[in-house]
Amino acid sequence: MWRPLLVCLSLSVSALAGPKVIFVIGAKAPPLDRLAAEQLAGDFKALFEAETVIQTTAPADASGTVLVGSPLSNPAIPADAFPKTTEQGVVIKSTKAGLIVGGGCPSATMWAVSELSYHFGIRHLLQGDVMPIEKPAMKLDGFDLLMEPKITKRGWSMFNGSATGAESWGKTELVALFRQLVKLKYTHVLIPIRRSAVKPIAVDGDTAGRKAFEGAKQFPASAPAADLEAEAKALGLVVLPMDFVTHSLGARVTSVLPQFSLADLDRRFHAQLKHQNTSFMAGATIPGDLNAAAHFVSRVSFDDKITAPQALNELVTPICGEGVIERLQMGFDLIAKAAKIIDTNDSSVGVPDPRMFLRHLDAKETLPAWITEVKTLYTGAMNEMYRANTRARGGARPFILYHAKRLEFALHYFTALESLYKAHDPAARAESLEAAVEASYNALNAYADVARDASDRGVIALLNEHGYRVLLETK
Repeated sequence: MWRPLLVCLSLSVSALAGPKVIFVIGAKAPPLDRLAAEQLAGDFKALFEAETVIQTTAPADASGTVLVGSPLSNPAIPADAFPKTTEQGVVIKSTKAGLIVGGGCPSATMWAVSELSYHFGIRHLLQGDVMPIEKPAMKLDGFDLLMEPKITKRGWSMFNGSATGAESWGKTELVALFRQLVKLKYTHVLIPIRRSAVKPIAVDGDTAGRKAFEGAKQFPASAPAADLEAEAKALGLVVLPMDFVTHSLGARVTSVLPQFSLADLDRRFHAQLKHQNTSFMAGATIPGDLNAAAHFVSRVSFDDKITAPQALNELVTPICGEGVIERLQMGFDLIAKAAKIIDTNDSSVGVPDPRMFLRHLDAKETLPAWITEVKTLYTGAMNEMYRANTRARGGARPFILYHAKRLEFALHYFTALESLYKAHDPAARAESLEAAVEASYNALNAYADVARDASDRGVIALLNEHGYRVLLETK
């Protein structure tokens, strides 16, 4: 009596099983081809619950077959089916032999793999990948894509001599970032030959936002990362410094504040494309602020027609759902206005140094109107981010919540500055200094809620050292 039931259960499990996909690489393929196949196999498991196999021989049945590489690295790829391409050309093409995912060089094969996953809705953030909220159908036919870059040297620079820079990052964190940069089709990373260690900052019971340090007694918690060049080269990144046009994705100085403008970045890149300058270095300070900028740069480097608003929509809607992009765009526009005011009036207002707060307390002038104006803009941007976060679905909500909390941090930061100017009045000094201390404490705790890398922790450590603790001693 059990046999029919067992047969039914077997059929049910078979019906629920995901599709089988075979990824074929050449027997003598370069390591990046295998890495690309492994990355794509992982994405297919996540997207389609697929059963995946990586092998070096093509199956008799081409359905469900993905051929990774190029005719030069993979004999299973028909040479006559592979389009003529430059070294950096990205190819995704359906053929009788299977779906070809490759490029003109091994690095381009890595980019092709990421582009196929992007087609199915995965979005590559600097902190990791986010799955689409709607599960796509696995369809391997109908592809005929050839992408050629308009900008061929696409660099990333994050070493800035500060606790917020890559100098503070551990090796594991940096290699994870390198992997995401490859998925975003960056080609170069700037790694200085001589890297100085960041002076350690104590983390104790009086540290505001100390939960961001996860029990560490100082920041950075470890020695500077070593052997980065080898790790970057293994991922196909070039590490030799080159003569790049530098584009700051956020603040042009090592500011701790959200200071970026997608519209300004759009103008600068399209001007560069118009003049056919084929290289850039993306200058980065706080990576958590820069996902939209890094994504736009990645897309416009291959498609000179795309605009920053279009790229933002392509980034956000698949992983957040409808009704989010409008709020996010409004928030970013307000941040851009605040950044412009800061650049015009005091570009160093967010740059950490021992007198970053005291110079406002000791200033001879009354409260500048622009400080309150910037605070108002950051408050409006924060509200838009919280609205966007409420509307968002899926696993991308932390991406938006990060922006909301960063802006909450900025709001409290400028509240502290306002209080320092109010402390010029002797009658209000004690109360105003107390308010400044409380605001700086609130700023750091808000940031700690979403701190996720060493740059975030570096901001919190520096503002404890040069801000919060200094104000405590001033009271």
